[in-house]
This record gives sequence, C-alpha cells and structure tokens, in this order.
Amino acid sequence: MIVMSGCDDDRPSAGPAAPSAPAATSVPPVTPAPAGLDEATRKTCATAEKDITAALKEVAEAEKIGPPAGHSAVSAQYSAGAATLYTHAFTSSDEVNAAVKGVATAMTDLADTWAKAPGKAPSKADLTTARDKLKAACAAE
Repeated sequence: MIVMSGCDDDRPSAGPAAPSAPAATSVPPVTPAPAGLDEATRKTCATAEKDITAALKEVAEAEKIGPPAGHSAVSAQYSAGAATLYTHAFTSSDEVNAAVKGVATAMTDLADTWAKAPGKAPSKADLTTARDKLKAACAAE
C-alpha cells in the first residue's frame, strides 16, 4: 500500500491530505474527553496522593514504637492523615470528592481501631480499596 501511495502521490496526495485534515479535526474533540478533570481536580488528586503517602509513612514510623504508646501514635497519625485529606476534598468532581472522603473515612476507622489498643494490627483492606477507588476516579475522568 505504501508503494501504491508513492505511485499515486502526484494525484491522490490531495486525497490523503483531505482525510488528514478531518482526522486532525477529530483529534481535538477526543482530547477533551480524556482530560475531563479540571485543573483544580487534577491538583486535588495529586495532593491527595502525596498526603496519603506522607500519612502512611508517618503511620509506619508510629507502628515501630510498639504497644502501648504505639497504639496511640498510630491512631493519631491515621487521624492526622484523614484530617489533611478532608482539607483537599472539595473539587468540581463528585466522584473524586467521594473517593477522597472514602480514603479519609478508612483512615478514621483505622485510627479508631488503633485507639482501642488491638491485640494485633487491624486489616488495611478497606483503606487499600478506598485508595484504589481514588486512583480510579482520578484516572477515569
């Protein structure tokens, strides 16, 4: 087909050039669809991810303290992480807002569990699920 295109370049060049122009016109409408998140929401997603990473780093440090003081420290770090997330949870995307709130709620639940001084570390499955939903919300739009 390339050979045929090369042979027909003198005349069909205008033909392929014409479809190229509409194809270029088609590309701009496709671009806004993937870029559905506004700048503020993209910033919220990036900030939330940084906040979550920072909170989990602090939690890991607090877990090293060990019981009984460690329970309070871990609880405090999860609470602080949740509070920080709430400060960034207001964007034009209801889906992103809900996902940020979901992560904050999971962190709050973990904080409450740690405050009760559990015999073993509680499951982080809900937090992992909530974080995955946030990542999906930030990527989907």
